[in-house]
Amino acid sequence: MKKLLSLAVLFAPSLALAQTQTISTITNVNGVASKLTSLGNIALYLLTALAVIFIVWNVVMFMIRASDAEARKGASANILWGIVGLFVIVSIWGLVNILTGTFSTTPTNQPIPNFGNSTQTGGVPANPSPTSNIPVVQ
Repeated sequence: MKKLLSLAVLFAPSLALAQTQTISTITNVNGVASKLTSLGNIALYLLTALAVIFIVWNVVMFMIRASDAEARKGASANILWGIVGLFVIVSIWGLVNILTGTFSTTPTNQPIPNFGNSTQTGGVPANPSPTSNIPVVQ
């Protein structure tokens, strides 16, 4: 009984601070792009962490095996390939950010141009000068 009570007291803050998680539904291209970008960022964070751990591990092995020339040669080759792999990971990350910035799919919140075809005001076009609604490309 004491164990059950102690577990209830231990987990009470997590129950009190529990929040409902809203599941974001993908409704357009922007949602797909943001989901893929977030998944890609998570993968790149993990790969970068693994590459750094690999390099540090091989540096330690290089120092530990100071007397064995063959083991030092293998560890130094692993360090070199770890640095090359880290460079490739960071380069891919930069390329993805460049492409995301170039082909941005964020909405501009500009109104859809009305070319005088709408009769929302009882037969009179909603906007008498349709050229004022054409979005300016920057």
